[in-house]
Amino acid sequence: MARYKRYIDTDVVAEALKRIHHVFDLFDTVAVCFSGGKDSLTCLHLTWQVARQRGLDHVRVIFRDEELIPSSVLDFVNGYRLEPWVRMRWFCLPLRGDQFVLGRRTTYVQWDRDRAWIREMPPWAIRQPEGAYRVLDQYTADEACAAGWPGSVAFITGIRADESLVRYRSVVNKLSENYITTPVGSTTARIKTAKPIYDWTENDVFKWLGEHGVAWCPLYNAQHLAGVGLRVSTPLHAEAAKRIDRLRALDPEFYDRLLAVFPDMALQDRYWRDFDGRGVKARYADGWEGCRRYIAERITDPGQRRAALKRYRETLKLAQRSPGSYTPVGLLDALVSGSVKRTLLPTRGPGGAR
Repeated sequence: MARYKRYIDTDVVAEALKRIHHVFDLFDTVAVCFSGGKDSLTCLHLTWQVARQRGLDHVRVIFRDEELIPSSVLDFVNGYRLEPWVRMRWFCLPLRGDQFVLGRRTTYVQWDRDRAWIREMPPWAIRQPEGAYRVLDQYTADEACAAGWPGSVAFITGIRADESLVRYRSVVNKLSENYITTPVGSTTARIKTAKPIYDWTENDVFKWLGEHGVAWCPLYNAQHLAGVGLRVSTPLHAEAAKRIDRLRALDPEFYDRLLAVFPDMALQDRYWRDFDGRGVKARYADGWEGCRRYIAERITDPGQRRAALKRYRETLKLAQRSPGSYTPVGLLDALVSGSVKRTLLPTRGPGGAR
């Protein structure tokens, strides 16, 4: 059956509230995943509005403290932790993440017990018990965050479809309740992700916050003046690392603490503008074999290499069914940019050209 966009006689705010009510109807436990960012902030206040309508006096909230977070964001989140209507679980867990330096992607661990931290854990943080150290990924972290909560669990997130094609695809694969999904790679059926503002634009978010007098994190004001994308994410992953020179200007104290623990990010800052991505691609531009050689010669981190090989095999199979949509050029682009965590999107244009 063909699918197509059409307008309906309602607005995104009314639909978001309806979705959150439905989530409360379906799940035993509902919690908002709060990052301090504008989108999760909107979800938090919308959920509180629904909770009051349902006679509840609080909202469950999860904050995953990823260690590499500026003080302005931490202070903003902590302000909500102290709100009487918020029941926040603040987690500091050893979580696997990605670091991007000059086209190479490696794995690091947040709150790694085997290195110095860029700051201390707050005293109210939930951490792993002594003697039970285990490095988590984003999916096993879901289970840790939901531990002790009864029955089925819904994590409300501020994911919006217009932020990327990957996020758009995550909410168009289902015909009904498309905003309620199972996280890819999840190992438990009881935890779902709910995306009540998936069809909002960034302007919708700021308009709603402004009209309701909800102040956003001060970091956004500095990012706007600096011409940086409005994000509160960690500075080591690929897209943030490509703009790490802006972090030096926005928050020099945080930048210095970051480089004290991750000194190779100074190389990313100094040389990224001169990084010859085209030259690298040219050396491996001999089709699928070139992609495989790139993985063998340039991806040295074992975990990243496994992920890259998985993506290589997966893309090769997709290309057999749709050669114009999945090409070695597209895969090489993803490998060089460090975008190998998810299935590649089909390329666009005549003959599959990007």
